[in-house]
Amino acid sequence: MRDVKVAAVQFETTPDLEANRRKALRFCEQAAREGAQAVCLPEFWMTGNPATGESERLRPLAEPVPGPTFDLFCKKAKELGVYIVPGTLVERGEDGHYYNTSGLIAPDGTLLARLRKDCPEQAAGKAEVEFGIQPGPGEYPVFDTAIGRIAVPIDVDMCAVEVPRIMGLKGVEILFWPMCWGASVHDCVLPYGIAASSVSDAYVVVANRVGPGPMLRLGGSGVIWLRDYVVRVPNLVEDIAVASLDLGRVQARREECRERYPYWRRPSTYQLLLDNEAERRVRGRLG
Repeated sequence: MRDVKVAAVQFETTPDLEANRRKALRFCEQAAREGAQAVCLPEFWMTGNPATGESERLRPLAEPVPGPTFDLFCKKAKELGVYIVPGTLVERGEDGHYYNTSGLIAPDGTLLARLRKDCPEQAAGKAEVEFGIQPGPGEYPVFDTAIGRIAVPIDVDMCAVEVPRIMGLKGVEILFWPMCWGASVHDCVLPYGIAASSVSDAYVVVANRVGPGPMLRLGGSGVIWLRDYVVRVPNLVEDIAVASLDLGRVQARREECRERYPYWRRPSTYQLLLDNEAERRVRGRLG
């Protein structure tokens, strides 16, 4: 057995950025007290989403990465001796562009990686394209750490089933998934988590926000393995979900699936995905 203890954080975003930071840091402390070796925060937990009409409010709040907020979590990770996936914030890049950015922070306080969302959205509640958020590099990295092989797909990046599959082929064992989904798609959190766990043969640690407002958020944060939650935070509750993961199950699952489900042996299955002209024709038929 290779046991690792992880935590998913679920809380409400308020207009008070400093209060949000203090709350996020307190939940990291709580997770460490409960034995977690890694903690994941939600998407846009500090400022809220760049929704339609929110650009002028949010642009002054964009930060470099590394920068003030990530520095706080680097310090906290070193103090607690844990890995932290600090959710996401609006990054003002060195190239002058904006990104939806997460990271992976080591227990010694080192920012191991800056990770940018690959698929910015253009929905009323999350108008990232309107805001000017640029796509990440689409590299789907996986990181070797002392607690296992880790990846951080951000929000809808996980909805392209090829993404967790690629990460699985790279040997990922734990997918940390910062997200911010409202009540209208709340029932999709578990199905997408199940799909991601099933195609990657990895645990999924999902951290979502909660709270009232024009876009009600119910949560759904927790840890998913194959067909269901291992543990989860109740809807509309601010709290953490902590679970012990047996990473030996990941290897056992992969060995079983290599014989039983050899679908990766047929590259032609993916030809349509590589055919941009075919995609344009389909989208044209859909109007």
